[in-house]
Amino acid sequence: MLLAALLLVAACANDTANRAQSGTLTLTLTAGGVNDGALVLIVSGAPITSVDAPAGYQIASNADGQGTHIMVMGNIATGVIATISVPDVARASAYAVTVVQAADRTSFSLLDAAHYHVTVSP
Repeated sequence: MLLAALLLVAACANDTANRAQSGTLTLTLTAGGVNDGALVLIVSGAPITSVDAPAGYQIASNADGQGTHIMVMGNIATGVIATISVPDVARASAYAVTVVQAADRTSFSLLDAAHYHVTVSP
């Protein structure tokens, strides 16, 4: 009987440890240009429940089979460019960010997206 009780307590403790913890992850631009006005990103790998912009930026987003497409507009600089709410912050490493387009702030001309790098972190 005591063994059964101990097994039940251990199973309940393990269930609590495996429960998803919703929260927020940060998208950080670590490499960019000097006069950026907009970026278009695709965040894939796991679900996103909402996207928010830090002060100074505007955000538009849409989800499809590829992931969540996010357009960030403003005087883009290295640092935090968006936050995403997710169902499980423990899955942060599952998220991948691809920079699809970048645009110049002054001329609106497209820039080489390969020069941009965005990371996801808790």
